[in-house]
Amino acid sequence: MWLENLGFAAEGTGWQLTEAGDTALDGRLPVNASGGVLSSNPIGASGMLRFAEAALQVRGQAGEHQVDGVRRALGHAYGGGSQFFAMWVVGAEKPA
Repeated sequence: MWLENLGFAAEGTGWQLTEAGDTALDGRLPVNASGGVLSSNPIGASGMLRFAEAALQVRGQAGEHQVDGVRRALGHAYGGGSQFFAMWVVGAEKPA
């Protein structure tokens, strides 16, 4: 659903990216390189964790879950009763 809503896949086809391995750590569109919030979802902090992960990726400091060659990363989070949304793009270079 999120892959489709963010424009990475046509409606109803987001699952195909995952099934094909495209969203894996070594895929063409890595998603949740750190594992996301698979084992916990700290309320209020999960959005900051997503931002920190994006920053670590573009800085080349993400350790075991570093994606090779990352120049830009998109992060997004929502919380509460789905009323709090945030989205950001960070990059290794300053914007032109």
